Amino acid sequence: MYLKILLVILFFTSISQFVFAEEPIPTTYSEETDKIIFDGKWTFTREWKESSLNEWRLNDGSGLILRTAHDGNYIYIFVDYLSDVFKDKGMDRATVCFGEPNHNKIANENDYCFLVTLGDNSPIVLQGGSPIAISGNFKKISDSNFVGVGAMSDNADRYTPVPHTSYEFKIPVELIGRNSEYSFYLSVYDFHRNVMNTWPRDIILENNFVIPSPLYWGTFYSPDKSLPEFHFLYFVFVVPFLMIIILRTQRYRKLVNFS
Repeated sequence: MYLKILLVILFFTSISQFVFAEEPIPTTYSEETDKIIFDGKWTFTREWKESSLNEWRLNDGSGLILRTAHDGNYIYIFVDYLSDVFKDKGMDRATVCFGEPNHNKIANENDYCFLVTLGDNSPIVLQGGSPIAISGNFKKISDSNFVGVGAMSDNADRYTPVPHTSYEFKIPVELIGRNSEYSFYLSVYDFHRNVMNTWPRDIILENNFVIPSPLYWGTFYSPDKSLPEFHFLYFVFVVPFLMIIILRTQRYRKLVNFS
C-alpha cells in the first residue's frame, strides 16, 4: 500500500519536473515590427534583429532558431528550422500554441494553436474547449487578424545561407488574452524525414498530428510585463489629454457655481 502511494507521488513529481524542465522563453517589445515582411522567411539582414532570441539543438540533432517580439497588439514569431532543407510544399509545417499559465490538463477556450504549412496561404487557428478528445480538445475557428506564412529562408538568413524551411506568425494579443505569462508549445514537422520536433523537447507524441495536453507545454513570458499593460506612449499622449479635459470640466463647474 505504502509502495503504491510512493509511486503515485513520484509519478506526479516527475510530471511537474518535466513540465518546467525547459527555461522559459522571454519576449521583448519592439518598435520595428512594422518592418517585418510576411513572406515566411528572413527577407533582409535586420528584419528580425530587434527580437528575443532562443536557439536549440533538438532531440534528433536538428537546429532550431526562435525569434519573438511584440508591439502591444500582436506577438510576432519567426521559426527558423535550419535542418529541414527539403522543400516539401504543403507538407512541412510549424505550430505554436498559447494558453493559460497554469498548464491545464485539458485544453479549454483560453488555449489557442496556430498552424502554418509551407507554401500554403491558408493558416489555421485552433481553440481549445472542444469535447472531442481525439482532436486534443481543439476545434478550428476563424480569425482574419492572424497572419501565418511558411517559406524557404536562404541568402538573407543570418544563421545559414543554405535554403531551409522557416515560418512567420503574427498573432493578435486580443485573441489569446493580455497576459505577462502564457503556457507555450512549439512543433515543427519535417515531411521528408517524417519527424516531428517539439519544444519543450522531451514531449512524446502519439503521432505527428496530435497537439499534446497543455500540461506539458513550457512557458512564454514578458519580463517587463509590457504585454498586459498599455505601452508608455499611452501615458505620454492620452493621460495629458484626459488631464486637460478634467481641468476644463472643473473650471467650467466653478464658473457655473460662481454665476
